[in-house]
Amino acid sequence: MRWNDLRLLPSAAAIWSLAAVGILLGAQAAIAACAVLCSSVLAAIVVIPRRAITHILFAHLAVVALAGVLLFPVLLRHDETSRALHTAAEEGLVVQLAVTARADPAAPSSGPEWSRSGLQMMARTIPARVRIGAEEGSVPASVPVLVRSSGEESQAALGQVRGGQDVWVRGTVRSSGGLLVLSVTEARPIPDTGISATAQHLRHRLRDLARENTAHLPADEAALVRGMTSGDTHGLGQRSEEIMQRAGISHLVAVSGANIALILAAVIAPLLLAGVRRRPRLMIAGIAMAGYVFLVGEEPSVQRAATMAAPVLIARFAGVRASPVAALALTVALWSVLDPVTAASIGFALSALATGAILIAAPPLANAITEATGERVSRVPALVLAVPLVAQLAVTPILITLAPEVSAWAVPVNMLVGPVVGPTTVIGVIALLLGPVWPAAAQLLNTIAAGGAHVVLLIAGTADALPGSRIPVPEGTPGVLLAIAALAVAAVAVAGRRSRTVRWVMAALLVAGTAPALAPLLPGRAGKEWSVAACAVGQGDAVLLRSGGSTVLIDTGPEPEPLRDCLNRLHVDAIDLLILTHPHADHTGGRSALTGERAPAEQWVCPLPHATRDVAAGDMVSSVVAGETWQQDGLVLEVLWPPSARAAESAALREDGSGEGDAANDCSVVVSATWPDGTRLVSLGDLEPVAQRELAATVPGPARIVKVAHHGSRRQDAGLYEHLAPELALVTVGKENSFGHPTDHALDLLGDVGAQVVRTDRHGTVILPADAIDEPLSVGPPR
Repeated sequence: MRWNDLRLLPSAAAIWSLAAVGILLGAQAAIAACAVLCSSVLAAIVVIPRRAITHILFAHLAVVALAGVLLFPVLLRHDETSRALHTAAEEGLVVQLAVTARADPAAPSSGPEWSRSGLQMMARTIPARVRIGAEEGSVPASVPVLVRSSGEESQAALGQVRGGQDVWVRGTVRSSGGLLVLSVTEARPIPDTGISATAQHLRHRLRDLARENTAHLPADEAALVRGMTSGDTHGLGQRSEEIMQRAGISHLVAVSGANIALILAAVIAPLLLAGVRRRPRLMIAGIAMAGYVFLVGEEPSVQRAATMAAPVLIARFAGVRASPVAALALTVALWSVLDPVTAASIGFALSALATGAILIAAPPLANAITEATGERVSRVPALVLAVPLVAQLAVTPILITLAPEVSAWAVPVNMLVGPVVGPTTVIGVIALLLGPVWPAAAQLLNTIAAGGAHVVLLIAGTADALPGSRIPVPEGTPGVLLAIAALAVAAVAVAGRRSRTVRWVMAALLVAGTAPALAPLLPGRAGKEWSVAACAVGQGDAVLLRSGGSTVLIDTGPEPEPLRDCLNRLHVDAIDLLILTHPHADHTGGRSALTGERAPAEQWVCPLPHATRDVAAGDMVSSVVAGETWQQDGLVLEVLWPPSARAAESAALREDGSGEGDAANDCSVVVSATWPDGTRLVSLGDLEPVAQRELAATVPGPARIVKVAHHGSRRQDAGLYEHLAPELALVTVGKENSFGHPTDHALDLLGDVGAQVVRTDRHGTVILPADAIDEPLSVGPPR
């Protein structure tokens, strides 16, 4: 690689950053950032005397200014559309608009089985006239929305929609964690005619046939084969998806630039062997690439790869040398200006950063490896090691924002699955194309490809079970900055590898940096003592309280496996008291994990007659009401609610729009836990607002820690939280759950009372150390 290949990178990186700032923080923030950038460059031009450098800075400044002229109007239109929809959400207005489906509608994949009802799909609004409430207006830009069906009729209509199709919808909007969720009561596909309609029908038919021709395979293997070929992961189990994510190979089921490279190689190599001349060969490869991009749909990483490959193929067609790095920079800049929403997406960022790292950093790292081993490791094996290493390192800062943990096995896993993924993907694509004309052959090829998929899952599962597969790192900005600092140190180490001083310093930093994270993994090392643990069990509750040798478990989550995983992680071998707050599956569904030594010595349930049916194995089941107490090893529990079953039923009758259909939520057993040092926790179960108000009139306050009611739903009583005045709020909630929990309303309420919020959907399994209960630590992945 020559230095000239890097000329476009600074400008492209600046434009990309401005686009991301504009989408995440608004157009005004992007304009302000651009002003600061331009002022800094102009100041540098004035200060730096060397004319060659000032010419380069002027050139970059001109490129950024030109891009800003095109970018800022797009960002302003995006802001206008976003404001209109957020206003509709705040005022509860009904909206009628058109959207483009970005994927096929599917049932929610997260949360317990009973909650996976209805259909949902990601979509983008179509710039057009809309009706918001009683007024007509327009949405001048395309913004992402999550479309959910909210009734049987809308579900049936949404089920007819396919990815890429335009749909007219009517419903209400809400904002959840920065994402606009459109709950539709009506949905109607917009008819399309002509060549585009025929092409869309062909695309959907091929994908349907792929599902039919993989139906004979195990669900995970079938979904992985389709995911690696066309991005269709329908049927992939949530556990397999999480294991692949932790092992660092989730990109295999999100069709990426690697797929484009494989398709081009699979087309060009046979043509080259057959003696086809360069220009016809490249033309056929370009047509194959265009067809594949159309087949897999609007995946950001594929769009990036195709846009990057196109100028390279055109240059080769014209007989001109093309720089892949320059093509990548041009691609990033173009997408940032033309579609900043896509450029700011996680998929695009992961793809661009990984590709850039491979092109720029992999060759020098391979040279360093060859030199460090005295050429015992030759250039090709060194590249095999360097490519997944630099790609994984480049995307780590972004992955930390999704889950605050890293795996020591991500690079080895990518190296092991690499030789399997290529043939599996190519065989899967051939099977996909054979499906319409020769189903039997397609099924046979899919069976062969499923063997490769099974090997991938086996490697990922093995790595996930090894020590070091879930090393916690600081969450949010501190974790990102730490990762960037580590990357900078690694770059210095490679650049200064010939310096003895640099080598010693790097060795010392490596020991200092890894020792704290790896120390808990050493044999015989005792885990950190904790008083409270919130288990990440998906959309459900499972909270552990500990004092001395006594352990109390409040609820079990929706399924046994996540609870069992949490208990193993925290070395919980026995349960002295199990509190099943109310008989709903997201609180009692995991009780079958409590067997053998973990069978609870005692159980509490709410006083509803049917609550005793959903209990764990064991004796001593008691229906408890306010005033019941329990004490062991200095931990004192007191039941604060309900006073009786009748009081819970009365509160439920007075609730407005709870939607549960029974009194279970308002019968939630609310407990106060107090430790010897005076620390107090109140766990609110799924209590609804009427019962919360009645509880606020009787509960003693304040409480240092509160387990927030109903996973952070909108149905909260501000007076109760003001009365409790918690310093820390635990929100037990499933990752990407279909309910939009926790809601902005609940988070704002907690912010108003000054509570630090800990969420299992972002922070994973969290412990509150016994010696620093206000300093939560993430010890397991989000679910």
